[in-house]
Amino acid sequence: YRLAISACARAPHGARWKEGIRLLNEMRDAALKTNSTAEAPDVVAYTAAIAGCSEAGEYTAAMRLIQTMRSEGIMPNVVTFSAVMNACASASAIMARRREEEDRSIELEDVKAPMNRALRLLEAMKSPTSSVRPNIVTYNAAIRACAEGLNLDVAFDLLRQLKEDGLEPTVVTYGSLMTACERVGNIEAASKVFRMVKNHDEEDGIKANEIIYGAAISCCRKAGEPERALLLLRKMISEKLAPNTATFNTVIAALSEAKPSFSSSTAKGSKETTSNTWEKALSVYKVMKSKHAPPGVSPNRQTYNILIRNLATNLQPGYAESLLTSMCDAGFVPDVDLYTLTVRSYERCGNPMRALGLMESMREVGYDFYDIKVLDEAFKNAVKIVNKVGKGFATETGSRRGYSDFCVGEEINLYHDDDDDDNDYQILDSLKY
Repeated sequence: YRLAISACARAPHGARWKEGIRLLNEMRDAALKTNSTAEAPDVVAYTAAIAGCSEAGEYTAAMRLIQTMRSEGIMPNVVTFSAVMNACASASAIMARRREEEDRSIELEDVKAPMNRALRLLEAMKSPTSSVRPNIVTYNAAIRACAEGLNLDVAFDLLRQLKEDGLEPTVVTYGSLMTACERVGNIEAASKVFRMVKNHDEEDGIKANEIIYGAAISCCRKAGEPERALLLLRKMISEKLAPNTATFNTVIAALSEAKPSFSSSTAKGSKETTSNTWEKALSVYKVMKSKHAPPGVSPNRQTYNILIRNLATNLQPGYAESLLTSMCDAGFVPDVDLYTLTVRSYERCGNPMRALGLMESMREVGYDFYDIKVLDEAFKNAVKIVNKVGKGFATETGSRRGYSDFCVGEEINLYHDDDDDDNDYQILDSLKY
């Protein structure tokens, strides 16, 4: 029974937590029938069942199991309490994620409620009458609960408390603190955590890992600091760490969401900016496609969605269309709105012929633009313009509007035969893995 309950606890995302509790109850019933106390659930079985609740974020079920343990005369240990706190952290994370997805029924207090339960449990463990004292694993779980409960101040205060208790922070501690910074987008606090890690690196050999860097990069995105996110990615690679696809996507998203900054010498209303972040986003994408990419990293559906939207919005339909083709080649069928955005981008660049060609190519992936109102109207509009002005319309209009050649030119090829050819991508050298 103990092994089976532990197996349920290890199921991804806590998918089998209910089965773990069912086995726990079955174990108790079997022991009662045989009148065998040796076969009754013990602290190991209960802790395994609570660990399953932890993965699923079922903190109320975990709390009930604690009560049942005590009613049966079984004393929870520090591992048991730490698992309950992790259940609270997972519950806050789930609530926060649902709230971000605009679930109006979830209030901020709902997100903080599991965290508050974890903090009360920690205080109970620290009380003079408690026989179980918190260890570093307990504190790490409590800090994680604060991170998911969006309480950065208490997370840092817990770091102070654990030091006062004679405990030493671990890389997990700093990872949870960085997550707390990321959840609220506090870039200054994230820098503070990096300084702490650097100090420990010199003293105890603790180094920032992929989790710490990944959370910091996400924090930069939330704080609207895309250049810092890119810098951290470069630093990860220079330190021989292996950012995953999600980390690359976060950097691309940060660059894609950046507001254009105009130089003081640029005329008001000009399209020229001091830094074309869409070009840097493409450079990061190219690294993901190259031999320099960390193991297991390759563009996924999210990568293509972010880039194509960004390029179409920034009037780079040639690149957007090329990525639509690459997306299909990679086995992902683009959503129809990606085609819609690219068609509109061609129209805004004054190239209805390329817009017409793209709409026709949609048939290859099963879309019929006549059935899509926006594209049907775009098609009719493009036909009218072409008939009125003639074949030379696209080049002349593109030149008159001052857009770059790839807005109106031939099909763009994002790749070169030589993976090291980075002339078109100024930051590729600094991003080689």
